[in-house]
Amino acid sequence: MKTIITILLVVLSTTAFSSKYEETMKTNIDKLYQLHTSAELQVLANQFERIGNAEQDKWLPNYYAAYCFIRSTFFDEMDDDAKHAQLDKAQALVDQLMKTNDDESEVYALQALLYQIRITDMSKGAKYSMKASDAIKQAERLNPENPRVYYLRGSNTFHTPKFFGGGAEKAKPDLEKAAKMFESNQPTNPLMPTWGNVHNEQLLSQCEQ
Repeated sequence: MKTIITILLVVLSTTAFSSKYEETMKTNIDKLYQLHTSAELQVLANQFERIGNAEQDKWLPNYYAAYCFIRSTFFDEMDDDAKHAQLDKAQALVDQLMKTNDDESEVYALQALLYQIRITDMSKGAKYSMKASDAIKQAERLNPENPRVYYLRGSNTFHTPKFFGGGAEKAKPDLEKAAKMFESNQPTNPLMPTWGNVHNEQLLSQCEQ
């Protein structure tokens, strides 16, 4: 009888702990998309890192920490050196994820995004565009139903000069495919990534102008 009670207490404790994790993650993920300053996103990245340190068997906290550091470069007047400093923090987290979750499509999609944001001047274009392309291929191989694959490929093509095989016309098919997949492929797990849809629509709109 004592053994049964102990088992029940362990199960209840584990369930409550899991529920608390999911609740905290959901709150922070919702907050992520409402923040529009670099400083706030860096604070949130640190919160996700703390969750990751406490939940070392879960990959999403460090994933979102890295995404916060990447997203922090979207706002404010940040010079190139400051951007790369934030991207270095994101890369360190992505490197960890690559070691533990190299079979996860979303990790490679995040790596591709990071490479794309590294292109802060023309001298970095060829190097990081190629690296992003390789990461996108890996993300597609692992999950061809991931809409971020086609959004990122379309974005890569859109920002590649026409004389190198890029441009809006070439990017449009991938962006259209991504738009359909963003609409139809809704994740069943509320903690899974959903980013990319808004920018995809913006790029698609520019293609159609």
